[in-house]
Amino acid sequence: MSEVPLEEAEPARKAFVDLTEGEQEVALDALALIGRDPTVGREIPGWRPPSVEYTYTTPLARDSAEAVTVVYTHTPGLGVTVVYYFRDPQVVD
Repeated sequence: MSEVPLEEAEPARKAFVDLTEGEQEVALDALALIGRDPTVGREIPGWRPPSVEYTYTTPLARDSAEAVTVVYTHTPGLGVTVVYYFRDPQVVD
């Protein structure tokens, strides 16, 4: 299975630099998953095909209350564009 091509929009490149080293590692792991299957994220309602916008949130650690969210668009046949990264405090069950 070939990986889906990924590119970063300028706001994403700027936001990535502002993440800590640990956050960057988590974001890179998330990108590997997104590159294999863009539908791993949560679809943002209201987008019309062929492009769909998603968010994918991944915790910094298994028991962490902090996470990194990747916002991206996917257009079948054209690939994934990462729109933004941000720190995402979340509630741990």
